[in-house]
Amino acid sequence: MLQKFVDESCKKPAPLYSTPAGKECPVCGKRSYSLRGIHPQCAVVQADAPRQAALAAAKRELAQTQAPRRAK
Repeated sequence: MLQKFVDESCKKPAPLYSTPAGKECPVCGKRSYSLRGIHPQCAVVQADAPRQAALAAAKRELAQTQAPRRAK
């Protein structure tokens, strides 16, 4: 009986404002408190994406050109 009384007496009041502080990160969709609204690690991923795509394309092209040589 004592446990029930403690649980009901420790309720927190409802918040006055329901809008979260901060902006949503465009990369991961979570809240970000940075000035630009994007996490630093997400900014690195976003900036590195074109370079990664170019490296992957070069790697694919190299694999396709070397594949016929291996078959011989």
